[in-house]
Amino acid sequence: MSNWFFSLQFRLILGFATVLALTLGSVGAYIGFSANREEEKINQLQDQARRLRTEQTLSDYYAAVGGWERLPTVIERMGLITGHRITVFNDGGVVVGDSFGRKDPEYLELAESLRKTPIRDKDKTVGYVIFEPINVVVDAASKRADLLSEAGWLSRREANYRLNLMESARPPARLLSRLENPPPPTLFADATNRSLLWAGLVAGVGGIMAISLLHKRALRSVRTLNEAARSLGRGDLSQRVPDPGRDEIGNLSRTFNSMAEGLENAENQRRNLVADIAHELRTPLTNVQGYIEAVRDGVLEPDNATIETIHQQILYLARLMDDLKLLAETEADDFYLNIEENSMTEVVKRSVEAFRPSADLKNVAITAVMSPGLPLINMDRTRIAQVLNNLLSNAIRHTPRGGEVTVSGETVKQSSIRITVSDSGEGISSEDLPFIFNRFHRADPSRTRSTGGVGLGLTIAKQLVEAHGGTISVTSVTGQGTDFVIDVPMDGPS
Repeated sequence: MSNWFFSLQFRLILGFATVLALTLGSVGAYIGFSANREEEKINQLQDQARRLRTEQTLSDYYAAVGGWERLPTVIERMGLITGHRITVFNDGGVVVGDSFGRKDPEYLELAESLRKTPIRDKDKTVGYVIFEPINVVVDAASKRADLLSEAGWLSRREANYRLNLMESARPPARLLSRLENPPPPTLFADATNRSLLWAGLVAGVGGIMAISLLHKRALRSVRTLNEAARSLGRGDLSQRVPDPGRDEIGNLSRTFNSMAEGLENAENQRRNLVADIAHELRTPLTNVQGYIEAVRDGVLEPDNATIETIHQQILYLARLMDDLKLLAETEADDFYLNIEENSMTEVVKRSVEAFRPSADLKNVAITAVMSPGLPLINMDRTRIAQVLNNLLSNAIRHTPRGGEVTVSGETVKQSSIRITVSDSGEGISSEDLPFIFNRFHRADPSRTRSTGGVGLGLTIAKQLVEAHGGTISVTSVTGQGTDFVIDVPMDGPS
């Protein structure tokens, strides 16, 4: 059970509940704030309307009666209807009516500081009125009702008189309800908050159920990935997961499959490499061992021919070790290239001249045809020379007597230099051509190690060219010759 609190399902539910609670809380707070603000506006408008109606009623009363006679009775009823204490003064400042029914000296003294509104009859002021709100306050402990005004607490005697007066009025229940209950905006806010609460509960239950259903469906792929990853970690590199779709889980599944395929290919290459190296080492070591044992047993004489044969096998082993070391360097992440501005024309010509003696021995013509004015490029001239030397060595070896080998150079789209090494030799069959850059691959498996290479030269050439940011490709026609094409960017590796 404790693991469930760390699961993705629990985090989804917690996140949904948090968002829902924040949303409902924010909406509720905003509605409450808006309702309170509207309540204040409505109260102000209602108070202003009551004041205006009271002033107009008093003005009409004065005009109809011609004075303030019998005003107290009218004032008391107006106070009950409006829920205010109404005190009327004549134009001389004498109290002529009070809705509380008495002229309290303390209140009248306090009333001098309260805001008085003039009462007009036509264009003249005939009196003043104080329109003071009264609230009914109920003490829950004693269940006693008191009256509170803006001017302060009323005396007990005044409060009892006022409450008795209110109870004797008709209809008292409706009047007290209007005075005690909140105004409509607050009622609306409370109702809305209750609705939001119920809606939140329903949405929360529905959301949790939806998350639970979606969790089982969406995380099925995650569980499959988890099981496949565990099997992959235990060494089963054949593990693959089905593609569930175009969403993030689908992208993750495709990435996993690509990673698993890469690991499987790398493991297969590693095994093949180990097997190839063991095979390549076994033959010359067996030959050396056999010759030495034959000399030791007196079967062979330790003459120059025997020593030369053993020496050739040792040279082959040395070349194999050097090529393996160079191949490991080119595949390393920290492989270093000494990039400098150099002339490709000069590098090509030096390589051609270096192989001219071996070409002359086989009666093979070797030439360099470089376009004039080739620009300097950023490259490691030693590594590029290694690539050219490897290609020239192969070309001369597989070109019959009287044939020719040509190295040409030109610019391509003013961004790279293309070097082509062509020969008129035996060519490469279409079956071998796709594998020509693989390790230890020989187009002619019957070739002896004394006359052929170790099968790593083209692999190393490809790695060195790609380390410069370039490409190498090959085209060949059996019996007509082979063309190796190298494109090296002028700006060097990116």
